[in-house]
Amino acid sequence: MSVSGERKKRTLRPDFNRRIKLDFQGATLSSDTGFLLLREIDERFGIFEELADDLLDSRSPTHTKHSIVQMIRQRVYQMAAGYEDCNDADFLRVDPALRLSLGKDADLGASQSMLSRLENDILGNAESLKALDEAILRSADALIKKKWKYRFIMDVDSTVDPTHGNQEGSKYNGHFRSECFHPIFAFTGEGDALAGVLRPGKVHSADGTLDLIKPLVDRYRKRFQLFWFRGDAAFAKPEIYEHCESKRVTYFIRLPQNETLKEMIHDDLHRPAGRWPGSGIKVSVFDFMYQAGRWNKPRRVVCKIEWHLDELFPRVGFIVTNSRLSSKEVVKVYNGRANVENRIKEGKNTLR
Repeated sequence: MSVSGERKKRTLRPDFNRRIKLDFQGATLSSDTGFLLLREIDERFGIFEELADDLLDSRSPTHTKHSIVQMIRQRVYQMAAGYEDCNDADFLRVDPALRLSLGKDADLGASQSMLSRLENDILGNAESLKALDEAILRSADALIKKKWKYRFIMDVDSTVDPTHGNQEGSKYNGHFRSECFHPIFAFTGEGDALAGVLRPGKVHSADGTLDLIKPLVDRYRKRFQLFWFRGDAAFAKPEIYEHCESKRVTYFIRLPQNETLKEMIHDDLHRPAGRWPGSGIKVSVFDFMYQAGRWNKPRRVVCKIEWHLDELFPRVGFIVTNSRLSSKEVVKVYNGRANVENRIKEGKNTLR
């Protein structure tokens, strides 16, 4: 036992800087040592190291105290640790754990004014945003390589981000009934973030979907025998079906109801007779071929009809797909996309 009463344990040393030693004696704990963990994760996945080659730095080298990578790390680490305001940098820049995680040692970190110039001057252009997107994909590559060997699932969804004040790109959205941004995201089937685009509030949910998924499909399609795409009814667009078919991507997309679809299943909408199961729900699943007016060919549609014991009318849903799975399996695969909504909520709560 130590003098303070803790059991002696092997000290930990992060790979990125072996001079740093971590132990767990109460007298030497710091409330912000999580910065060191963030740097260790960053180092192992190689998230930010290659950014310097892709970003244009117009600063004079003789008057530069902080590299681009150090400033990006400081901004991201601060947000991840709960210091989302740039003003927090003015007191965090002296924190020893943050300075060690940035590789600053005895030197101070960047101030609020430096980080603000980073966001506005260095990162505030199309090329820099593209480089940041590539950094996100590099971090996802390691997870994808480790988790999946045979099949890859990509989920796409949009969300509402309410705004307050006259923020650039903030527009009124009639569906959400608020001034907002309307970003779109792509995740893996297990909820790992692949990409995101911040869009004005008034755009349609599927606006820009092809621009979002095309580079992802090109990046990952050849690595897997099966590549699945899932989306809700907002993404039921002919151009998305056609692109998926041209790239051998299997899609599972909810199809909005219309009068033609209702007419095609009219004979299946009679309330079932007989004893109800313990769940109080009777389910019927079947498929048929259907071609909408804008489609270039007929496509397979899977219909699910749910009768609930305490409800007068059934719940009906349609899924358009090019999969060869059975109808029940198609419904099961599509239902798995609910995970993407949980990941978006999780991200919002974390940032909040």
